[in-house]
Amino acid sequence: MLDRRPPLPWQEERFARLSARFANATFPTALLLVGPEGVGKRQLGDALVGSAYCLQRGPDGSACGDCHGCHQLAAGSHPDLVICKPAEGKQSITVDVIREFSRKLYLTPQTSAGRIGYMPHADLMNVNAANALLKTLEEPPASAHLILIADRPAHLPATIRSRCEQVRAVVQSTEQSRQWLDQKFADLPESLRETLVTQPLLAATAQGFAQQDTAIRKQLESVWAQQRDPVLAAADIDDEALSRLSRVMHACILDRLRGQVGAVASASSRAAMQRLTDANAAALHLIETSQANLRLLAEAQLIEWARAGRQIMRDEHPDGER
Repeated sequence: MLDRRPPLPWQEERFARLSARFANATFPTALLLVGPEGVGKRQLGDALVGSAYCLQRGPDGSACGDCHGCHQLAAGSHPDLVICKPAEGKQSITVDVIREFSRKLYLTPQTSAGRIGYMPHADLMNVNAANALLKTLEEPPASAHLILIADRPAHLPATIRSRCEQVRAVVQSTEQSRQWLDQKFADLPESLRETLVTQPLLAATAQGFAQQDTAIRKQLESVWAQQRDPVLAAADIDDEALSRLSRVMHACILDRLRGQVGAVASASSRAAMQRLTDANAAALHLIETSQANLRLLAEAQLIEWARAGRQIMRDEHPDGER
C-alpha cells in the first residue's frame, strides 16, 4: 500500500521536477533515489508513483486522490504497478522475486501508458537478484519505468547504479526540516531535534527511545528507593526496551556520582557505586559481544542497583530516617 501523503517539505521541489518529467515524457527508464535513512525517500517515491497514475494531477504534479487511478492505488490494485519487495519471511530480495518482477514489467499495460516497477528497498537484493535485474535494465521494456530506492547505494553493484539516473534525495534546507521537527516533535529536547535536522524522520524512533528511557528511569528510581522489588521491576520492562537498560543505568550512575554521592560519600557508598559501575560496564560488554539473555541480565543489574541504593540510603540516614 502506498503512502498517500504529499512529499515532505524538503522534498517538494525535487518532487515537482521529477513529476514534471512524467508529464512531458522525459522521465528516466530507471530512477534511483538515494540518501540516508530518515530523509523521506519512500514518501517521495510513493508520491511519484501516485503522480504518474493520477488522471487529474495538480499544477505541482500532486495526485488528486479522487480519480480512478488514485482509487486503484489506494486499494493496492492498480494493474500496471509492480512492487518488488522481499518474499514473506525473507530479509533479502532473491533472484526468484526479481524474475517475477521483470516478467510482469514486460506485460502490456492495461489502463495506463506504461508499467512502473517500484522497488522501495533495492539495497536488499542479493547478488543473484541484482544480476537478474541488470538484464532487465540492459533491455528494458519499451513503456516501463523503474523507481528504485536505496539507503545504502554502495550495496548495489556498480553496473546497476550506472544504468540508473541517480537522485540524491537528501535534506538540502535544514531550516525546513527544523521547522517540521519543531511542529511534529516539540516534546523532544531541542538539542536532540537539532541533531536530527538532516534525517528528520528518525525523530519518531528517537521519540520512542525517549519514552522507553523515561519508563526505565521511573523503574530505577523506585528500585533505588526500595519501593519496588528489582526482579518484578525487570519483568515490567518491555522486551524492546531491555537493550537500553544498561545505557540508561549508566546515565543514572553518572547522575548519582555527580549529585548524591559526590564529595561527602562514605567509603561504603563509594564502594557500592564502584560495584554498580563495574557490574553495568560488564553488562554493556555482554550485550555488545554476545547473545546475552537480556531479561536475566536486567534482573541481575537491578538487584545490584537496589543493593547500591540500600547501602547509600543507610549511609545518608544512619539513624534509619527517610
